[in-house]
Amino acid sequence: MLFSKTPKRDYFNPSNTHKPWFRERQHLPKHRNHTLFILVSILCFLLGVVVSPLSHAESGELIMQGEDGGATPAFLHSTDVDLQVNGMIAHVTYSQTFINNSDEWKHGVYTFPLNENAAINSMEMLIGDRVIRGKIKRKTEAKKAFDEAKKAGKRASLTQQQRPNLFTQHLANIAPGEKITVTLQYIQQVNYDNGEFSFHLPTTLTPRYIPGIPVKNLSDTAFSSHAHTSDSVAINHKLLSTYNESPRKSNTGKESHTVKHSDETKNESEQEPQHLSHDSERLSDSNTFISGWALPTNEVRDADKITPFMLPNQFASSTNQLSFSATIHAGVPLDSINSSSHQLNWHAIENAQYQYRAWIDSKHVTMDKDVWLHWRPSSNATPQAAYFAENIDSDHYALVMLTPPQVNPDDLQDFPRDVTFIIDTSGSMGGRPIEDAKAALKLAVGRLDSKDRFNIVAFNSNYTKLFSQPTNTKPHNIKTALSFISGLHANGGTEMAAALNEALNAQPKENYVKQVVFITDGAVGNETALFSLIQQKLGSARLFTVGIGSAPNSYFMTRAAQFGRGSYVFIDNQNNIQKEMQRLFTKLESPVLSNLSLTLPKNMRHSNKVEVYPKRLPDLYASEPLLINLKASDLASVAYGDGNDKNEQTADNSLILSGTLTDKHGNIHQWQRSIQAQYSLDEHNNNASDYPANAKPSHSTQNKGIATAWARKKIAALMDEKALGRDEEEVKNEIVNVAIPHNLITAYTSFVAIEEVVSRPQSSNVQSRNIMNLMPQGTQMRAVSYPKTSAGITFYLAIGVISLIVLLLFHSKELQRFLLKHYRMLKKAERVTQHV
Repeated sequence: MLFSKTPKRDYFNPSNTHKPWFRERQHLPKHRNHTLFILVSILCFLLGVVVSPLSHAESGELIMQGEDGGATPAFLHSTDVDLQVNGMIAHVTYSQTFINNSDEWKHGVYTFPLNENAAINSMEMLIGDRVIRGKIKRKTEAKKAFDEAKKAGKRASLTQQQRPNLFTQHLANIAPGEKITVTLQYIQQVNYDNGEFSFHLPTTLTPRYIPGIPVKNLSDTAFSSHAHTSDSVAINHKLLSTYNESPRKSNTGKESHTVKHSDETKNESEQEPQHLSHDSERLSDSNTFISGWALPTNEVRDADKITPFMLPNQFASSTNQLSFSATIHAGVPLDSINSSSHQLNWHAIENAQYQYRAWIDSKHVTMDKDVWLHWRPSSNATPQAAYFAENIDSDHYALVMLTPPQVNPDDLQDFPRDVTFIIDTSGSMGGRPIEDAKAALKLAVGRLDSKDRFNIVAFNSNYTKLFSQPTNTKPHNIKTALSFISGLHANGGTEMAAALNEALNAQPKENYVKQVVFITDGAVGNETALFSLIQQKLGSARLFTVGIGSAPNSYFMTRAAQFGRGSYVFIDNQNNIQKEMQRLFTKLESPVLSNLSLTLPKNMRHSNKVEVYPKRLPDLYASEPLLINLKASDLASVAYGDGNDKNEQTADNSLILSGTLTDKHGNIHQWQRSIQAQYSLDEHNNNASDYPANAKPSHSTQNKGIATAWARKKIAALMDEKALGRDEEEVKNEIVNVAIPHNLITAYTSFVAIEEVVSRPQSSNVQSRNIMNLMPQGTQMRAVSYPKTSAGITFYLAIGVISLIVLLLFHSKELQRFLLKHYRMLKKAERVTQHV
């Protein structure tokens, strides 16, 4: 359309000379074919861009199929869990059995979840009847020892922590048909809330969203040579289908990348991806093994280590099976033991007072949803305070539970609330999770009081606010909100930061209590950055989290609530929504028990070697106990003097929690809860409990694990300091100094077990295989998006340019005629002008 219309002025000559030129132009042939040619050429240029990975990111359809395809996986995996509960401490024996279901030597990598409070303090490898006990080492030292054993042909296992709730098991040199069992033992504090004890065992994970920009170009990985097939990516013949969300951007607004990658041969401190070599469509050895589906980014440096490949649920019958049993030494009579996730059997153990046995109904169950175990004491035996202790050498460790007094919320001051609900609508919420999240949100909105204000923020790759600012709860606003919730669908990335920032920045009305309720599965890899954001933006608000799905990221959910000075609940199935949301409503609608202070016993008070966690006491809500982990060095038994003043002696030996609450008339009331410290670890009297008068106190025969629980809490506190900006090297040194004596796996220490004899002949071929997790029950299997990347863009743009040049040359004769005619036309116009 070069001159489709008569110009209003002549761009070449004065206005009084343009008419002859236009008269000449009217006799020229139309050049619509040239216009079409130019458009086609431009489209061909764009085609060069379209066929690049850039465009694939927008369509988000890249399928990764597993090496074993529809056949039985090369590694069969099962887990046996034996739980022993003593008071507030759970001792867990966690045995993973791996069978090499092939006729070749194999290495294996299995990334698996545990509870974020799990303190792994023992590891051993069982091969036949031979037991090789693991040793705790610094992470780099353990990795080096494992790699050397692997290369030498020795059987070995390496257990590493990637997140407080995510670990990796590496196996080396497993013979054809051979079975190896790796047994971990760990300590975990039992939860207690609203008169009920609970234990949480994750069995699989929801694939995590990885924001940020890759630290290396995609073209620098072997994956790029396979990434552009039309339907699938063939690596090691096939790889099982996995998951990610599409499209997505980092928290800085830049596109992120999702590819398969490995740095198996690098030290743990190195995160740069390396080139991969291929041999007949196979990865030759562990040196080129791809450990996860995501490429490390500037925001998630270990993305490849926290994105294990996933099995679709149709493989559930052949692998990833769980057996679970528990023995509960409650110390008090129990009314019930149940599981919200699985069918459970239980009974009291004969001739053993207050001891119970529970087990999952089926001998083996599929590892596609977390196990939740709950037990409730009889109503007249509900503990109000408890003190559990353990002495190691000259150190005294204690776990103390203190529950605030029961109060009637109607008697307390009731402030109006300014509530912002954040709901996750990302791709990982697809299937049942988004429906459960919507149902929970509708319950919460319907529960709002007439004096409250509210807003809703829905997010995936971007966020949307229901109202421009918090609004009142008049019927038409509630109706609008319910309609908005009904229209939500799961799709896209999990960009939490922008939604959190929006909700936390909203200014509450004067004299309103600001609350943020965050409903999500927590499936993100940049937890640390989000914790920092919450800490910086929280102000006077309180953040509450609602975990959704069969396998939520409980580490993110619990720690986000901790940083947000709020609380959390988990909804693992649709039958549990009403119960868990009611627990949340109780806390949302109850005033905070504030101004908490902890008074230590006299001989601890004057010691500079007492360490108490949490360092900063959190806010408490109705029926929510405070759990305190403490360590006191070089403590002697309390001296009671001459015994004349028994009340003074008791006070000197009391650990006291005190605080205030405000009634509905604005009057402030003081309250406190106390318990006697127990320094003597007599086998038959090593803990004290404050129960109702008609309930017998519990007496445990041992309290092993209290020291380990304290060490885990200290390590968690140090990692929180790192998240808030403390120098990593300082944090690392302090953590190692705690972890090595307590034999604990951390971000900087690992367990390694090596059989000293060489098993695999050097002439034998060996291949690495991922041992995959099952997709969580109710979660949709999705294609992995191939996000926008700068990797290889020059090459693909060059294709577009070349295609344009080729087309121009193809039509060169016609182009020459076209240009020549216009050249003659212009020259003729010049002569006419000169003649005039």
